[in-house]
Amino acid sequence: MNYLIIDIGNTNIDFVNFNKLTNKYSNKFTVDTPDILKDRIGIVKKKIKKNFYKGALCSSVVPNAFNKLKKLLKTKNIHLNEIKDRNLDLPIKLKLSKPKQVGSDRVVNAIAAFKIYKKNSIIIDFGTATTFDVIVKNTYVGGMITPGINLSLKVLKEATAKLPLIKLKKTNKYIGKDTVSAMNNGMYWGYIGLIKELVQKIIKETKKKYLVIFTGGLANIFFSSFPFKDKVIDQQITLKGIAETLKFNLKNI
Repeated sequence: MNYLIIDIGNTNIDFVNFNKLTNKYSNKFTVDTPDILKDRIGIVKKKIKKNFYKGALCSSVVPNAFNKLKKLLKTKNIHLNEIKDRNLDLPIKLKLSKPKQVGSDRVVNAIAAFKIYKKNSIIIDFGTATTFDVIVKNTYVGGMITPGINLSLKVLKEATAKLPLIKLKKTNKYIGKDTVSAMNNGMYWGYIGLIKELVQKIIKETKKKYLVIFTGGLANIFFSSFPFKDKVIDQQITLKGIAETLKFNLKNI
């Protein structure tokens, strides 16, 4: 019994086949979100078979991309649901003053943390924004949003006359000897300092211990530089969270 799960982000969209009976993922492919927004949908048409999927579920932070994919999948006889659809139940509670405002990606990350790791968790997602999400038992209690690293580097380049656009690298040095190394070292160690401080503040405010889960594009660069005793890297946590929500709502999808 196959279902299509989709993670619609600001930069990329991930598609993967999920088999409910075997609990396995397969046939993953990725497209650029701007391509979908510009109706460059040929690869999606080619990859997704008509009448192959019983249903589809997605997490989306880009409404226009969601609407375009929903229309496309309808031609394949696939109804696309979104995590925050009113007819779907969530396996966690959202302890927020305005739960509708929280991004679907953050909700499903929290769901995966609860269902898979079964610990109080802080999820750090290195995406377009660097986000922190806090899960205590079966409840998403909130989080923080900071500028993403690649976004910050892009803004530095665009807002200055001479600073170049660099690709961030892990470094053991602190003091840069030229412009590129000064930018790289400042961004790398600056974000390490930011993350350490924010995690400590969360622990102090809640008086609890946490598993720290790293995910997103730059998670691999930063993971080994943190002294957290209980930590894990999981680059598939969003897709896992969508799958867990799907299993919780099979009657509705």
